[in-house]
Amino acid sequence: MQRIFLAVLLLAATLGFSQPLPRKAVFGAQLMAVTPEQRTASGLKDGEGVALGNVIANLSAAQAGLLTGDILISVDGTAVGTPQDVVRAFRLKNGGETTKLVYVRAGKREEKTITMVERPKQKPDGFDVIYDQVESLGKRIRVIITKPQTSGKHAAVMLIGGIGAYSVDGDFPGVAYGNIMGPIAKAGYVTVRIDKPGLGDSEGPIYTELLFSVELDAYRQTLKKLPSYDFIDANKINIFGHSMGGAFGPILASEIKLNGVCVGGTVCKNWIEYFIENTRRQALLGGMAHAQVGDYIRRVAAFQHYLFYEGKSPDEIVKARPELAATVREQTPDGKTYSGVGLPFWQELCKINFEEHWSKVDAYLMSFWGENDFISTEEDHPMMVKIVNEKHPGKAEYVKLANSDHGFFKTTSMLDSLQKWGRGGSAFNPNVVEAILKWLEKVNK
Repeated sequence: MQRIFLAVLLLAATLGFSQPLPRKAVFGAQLMAVTPEQRTASGLKDGEGVALGNVIANLSAAQAGLLTGDILISVDGTAVGTPQDVVRAFRLKNGGETTKLVYVRAGKREEKTITMVERPKQKPDGFDVIYDQVESLGKRIRVIITKPQTSGKHAAVMLIGGIGAYSVDGDFPGVAYGNIMGPIAKAGYVTVRIDKPGLGDSEGPIYTELLFSVELDAYRQTLKKLPSYDFIDANKINIFGHSMGGAFGPILASEIKLNGVCVGGTVCKNWIEYFIENTRRQALLGGMAHAQVGDYIRRVAAFQHYLFYEGKSPDEIVKARPELAATVREQTPDGKTYSGVGLPFWQELCKINFEEHWSKVDAYLMSFWGENDFISTEEDHPMMVKIVNEKHPGKAEYVKLANSDHGFFKTTSMLDSLQKWGRGGSAFNPNVVEAILKWLEKVNK
């Protein structure tokens, strides 16, 4: 009897059985720094408290009776002083769990235990919505699928988005890449999204500790599962990768048989080469004189080499090369992250030979680049097309998007894009959607 029981356990482990992934909670209020006036009126110490801005109806904060202008002091006994502190405090909360808050309203401190409301799920909109999960390196990863409301098997498109700590879970108009994936879903394709490990419902580390290899495996396991859905045509599975998402593309496509790979605003050369080109481009666009650029690039290249290839810590670099101290502080102010991601992520990335991976890809490829993209290099995009076509003539094509930048915004030049970047208000350029749908129709016949 004991042997039978052990066999059942081993079978369950082999098949990857697990408990359903819980639905994460959402606080549902804008988090803001406390103003000097609020601090004085509430009698708060420096660094104490986080103010609530807009409170969203029907979510945790609103249902608990919290109001715009309230100032959070602590969450479950842990003091909060920045919006990031509050995000961390709620990161692992599931819907239905209780949370004890201390806050200030009209100068008076109050306590309240609230019940957390789970994050709203995406609603059907001419398609069905399926919430599922995969296991990756012992963690459960949230998978969100839209399914056409017609019978039969359908071509599928899986999103691999760019760098950043964001969720792709929710209605298309309100999530990253929704303005691209929404039209793809409406065109009759299955769409597949995952929340990166540690984000949304997905289990995993905080984003600053996420490794490239860990994120990669979450995409790998999802792609491996897709043929098991009876509404997906296993011969017509495609990926859409943008920016850093495009860096995962050739690795996955060299391991797993895919029908199509659509990537853009990404890299084909090695990461150091890309980084140096990008640094020069942005320095000149930002107004740095040519006479200064050479020395600036030399310092940045040295920093990149020591940090990413030799694996030295920022402190070790400064100790060995004191003249690079200012460059180290500029590139990684906290000494732990670059561009919001932990340094080990980049150390893994720098070891990848993207050109070698592209040489192993046997799939249709559309490589696209916006002509005003100051974040990626145009040359990399026809380069990957050339590599694929050398072994599989005619399978790859390059598309240059007019009046479009790295974020698919309508812009007139790289300088115009740089000056508007991160400020909001720029219009989306739909020519990326038009190009992708035209390519998908051609390669999924």
